Amino acid sequence: MNQELISVISAFFGSLGFSIIYNIRGLRIWIPAIGGAVFWAVYLIFLHFINNEFLGFFFVAILITIYSEIWARILKTPSTVILMPTVIPLIPGGSLYYAMDAALRHDMPQFFLKAQAAVGLAVALAAGIMAVTSMQHLISALIKMIKPAP
Repeated sequence: MNQELISVISAFFGSLGFSIIYNIRGLRIWIPAIGGAVFWAVYLIFLHFINNEFLGFFFVAILITIYSEIWARILKTPSTVILMPTVIPLIPGGSLYYAMDAALRHDMPQFFLKAQAAVGLAVALAAGIMAVTSMQHLISALIKMIKPAP
């Protein structure tokens, strides 16, 4: 098996595990797991064509948040219940690990390089989530203003 397929399968099981930790019950447990695998695959495809990790994280965070908002409406549950386990594969753990490794080896130039990458990826992820969440709240408020009260 090639490495990309193994990473997509790992993303599925990582999201599934966090779905269990977040106490998601019944068939709902599969929604974040499938989303985690699908959006990790989308990230890998985006990275193959665009080759920009930060933009890839931002783009996929937007897609994951839209996915979570849609499923939250369908399941009548808070969107964070779907969002948190789905976004787990995108947490920049590798960059953070290598930053801490460099810090422990007293390799400060490498530490700053890896720490900067970890923070940049986390900011891109948070910015994508915030962009959709803010727009969703704005759209909901506009719909409430336009829709006449019964």
